[in-house]
Amino acid sequence: MVRVAIAQYDGATSLRVPPLAAGLLVSTLRRRFADEVDLRIHVRRSPVEEAARQLAEADLAGLSLYAWNAAFSLEVARRARELRPALRIIAGGPSVPRRPEAYAAFLAAHPWVEALVLGEGEVALGDVVDAVRAGSPLSAIAGVIAREGDAIIAGPPRARLERDAFADLGSPYLDGTFDDLVACGELSGIHAVVLETNRGCPFSCAFCDWGQATQSKVNEIPIDRVERELAWIGERRVPYLYLVDANFGIRRRDVEITESIGKTAQRHGAPGFVFFHLTKNATAKNLRTVEILRDHGVGTQVALSMQDFDVEVLVAIKRDNIRPAAALALREHCHDRGLSTINELMLGLPAQTARSIRASVVSGITPFPKDTFFLYPTRVLENAEMAEPAYRARHGLVTRQVPQWSADPTELPHVVEHEEIIVATRTLPVDEWSAAFAFGYLLSALWNHRLLQTTIHVIQFGLANDLAGFVDALLASRRPHLVAVRAELDRFARAILEEEATTLPVPGWGDLRRESADAVCAVVYTAGAAIYAEIADEAAAWLVSSSDAAALVREAVAWDALQLPAATHASGVHAFAHDWPAYERAMSTRPQPIARATSVRVTATPVPDAPAEVLLSWHMRARTTIEPTEARL
Repeated sequence: MVRVAIAQYDGATSLRVPPLAAGLLVSTLRRRFADEVDLRIHVRRSPVEEAARQLAEADLAGLSLYAWNAAFSLEVARRARELRPALRIIAGGPSVPRRPEAYAAFLAAHPWVEALVLGEGEVALGDVVDAVRAGSPLSAIAGVIAREGDAIIAGPPRARLERDAFADLGSPYLDGTFDDLVACGELSGIHAVVLETNRGCPFSCAFCDWGQATQSKVNEIPIDRVERELAWIGERRVPYLYLVDANFGIRRRDVEITESIGKTAQRHGAPGFVFFHLTKNATAKNLRTVEILRDHGVGTQVALSMQDFDVEVLVAIKRDNIRPAAALALREHCHDRGLSTINELMLGLPAQTARSIRASVVSGITPFPKDTFFLYPTRVLENAEMAEPAYRARHGLVTRQVPQWSADPTELPHVVEHEEIIVATRTLPVDEWSAAFAFGYLLSALWNHRLLQTTIHVIQFGLANDLAGFVDALLASRRPHLVAVRAELDRFARAILEEEATTLPVPGWGDLRRESADAVCAVVYTAGAAIYAEIADEAAAWLVSSSDAAALVREAVAWDALQLPAATHASGVHAFAHDWPAYERAMSTRPQPIARATSVRVTATPVPDAPAEVLLSWHMRARTTIEPTEARL
C-alpha cells in the first residue's frame, strides 16, 4: 500500500481552519483509490524536526505551497528526504512557479523536489499516485513538470476541470476527512471554514493569481454538495465562513446559496459571519446576496475590491473593465440599503503617483460611518503577471523581501517566510512611496479606528473641503505629539524598506508586534487631550482663511476627543455651539452641523487595569458614554 501525505502547513498567525486544498486532494484520492492508499494530512506548524519525522513516514509527500508556508514546507521536505532517501516529494499550489525559466530555477534550488503539479491538483495527483504504484515516469502526466535524470521534462498541458468533473471529486467536509483531522489532533478544533461554491475567474488582474484560476471560465460546484457542506458547518456551529470564490454573486444561483446560509444560521446558530469577495463588476442587483444574509441575522460586509480609483492605474493593472464611477455608484446603493462596505486599496501599484494615491485613499472615506477601507502594501505573487520580468521592467518595479513575523514574539517561527513588497515604481519613487505610506496609514487610523471620524466627516462632507490637505498638515506639523505620530509611521515604512518587518512592537505598549495604525493609536492614547489640542490648533492654522470653518472643525475635534477613554477628557457636562449628537445620527446624509447650543453629559470609560498587550484592541470595544442633556436654538 502506498502511503501518501499531503502537507498544507498553517501560516504563522492562522486561525484554526481546515486546509481546503489538502482536504480536496485527500478526499478525491480517497474516492478514487478507496483503501488501496494510506492517506494523511499534515497542517500543524510544529518544529521542523518533528514535522520532518512525520512526513518521512510516507512514500509520497505532496506539498501545498502558499506565500505563508512555502519556505517552511520546503525545509521540512528537505529534512524528511534526509531521514528517508526513498521519499518522493512533489509540490503544487499557488507558489509553485509556472513560467519555464522560473520552474527550472525552482527545481535547481530544491533538488529534493522531484516534480511540480501546475494548476488544479485533484485529478493530477491521482495520476501521480497511479504512476508511483506502477513505477511509471511522472513526466508523462499532463500538467506535471518532472525530473528525468539531469533533465527537466514538462508533461502535456492539463485542461481545467469543467463543471461535470466536479461531481466526481470528493468533499473533505462530507466524507469525514476534516472530522478525522480534528479527531487525531492534527487540527485542534475549527474556528472558521473556507468553502468554494465555484472555481475560476474571468478577470486577468496583473497583481492577482487567484489559485491559478485567473482568466478562466467559472465552473460551479454541484449545488447539492454545497448545501450539504453548509449543513456540516451549521451542525458543528462554526462561527465564521469565508466563501473563497473569486467573484461571489457572479452566478444566478448565488442568491439561492445565501438563502441556504441564512436558513442554516437560523437553524443552528452558525455561521454568524460570512465574508466573500463580491463579483468585481458588481451592480446593485448583486447586493441581493448581502441583503439576504442581513435579513437572516448573519453578519457580512460588501467588499469593494477597487484597489485604486485612478483610471491610469486600473489600465496598468488590467482592472480597467471596472469603472470607478460604477464602483462609487454601487457604494451609494449600499448606503441607501443600510449596508456597510470595505473599500480595498493597494499602495505601490504601477502608474500610481504621489497625487493619485492620496486621492484614491481619500476616496476610501465615505459618508457612511460604518464603512472602512483597507490599504495593503502591494505584494508580488509568484505567478501573477506583475512578477514577469517584462512587466517589472516596463513599470520600474522596485521591491523588498520582507520577513513575516508572528504578532507574539514568543512564537518564533521555525522557518521565516518572506513576502516581496513593491516600494517604488517608475511613477512613484521610494521617498514618495514612504510619504504615501504615512498618509494612507494615518488616515486609516483616524477613520477606521475612530480617532477623528467626526472631524474627517465634517471636513470631507460637511464643508466639502480638501481632506488630503488636512492630513498633509498633520503630517507636516512640528507640534510634538504630531511629530511623534509621523515618526512612528516613518519607522514602519523604514522597517519595510530595510527588509526588517511589516509589523513592529510599539514602545510602551508591550512586546506584541502591531500594525502601523495601532502605533498611531498608541501615540494618541499616551498623549491624551494634548494631541487633540494640537490637532485643533493645526486645523485652525490650516483653515486660517475661514474663521467660521476653523471654529467648526475645532468643535469637531473636541467632540472626537470625547469618544475615547478617560485619558483624553474628564467626566462631566460638556457644552458645544453645534448639535453633534444630531450630526452623528445623520452622518450618512452628508448633513451640515446645526448651529444649536448643545450640552452632553460624559461618563468617561476608565482604562482597564489590564496588560498593555490588550489595550489597543480594547479601544474598539469600549466607548465613552455620552448622553444629551440639552439642545436649544
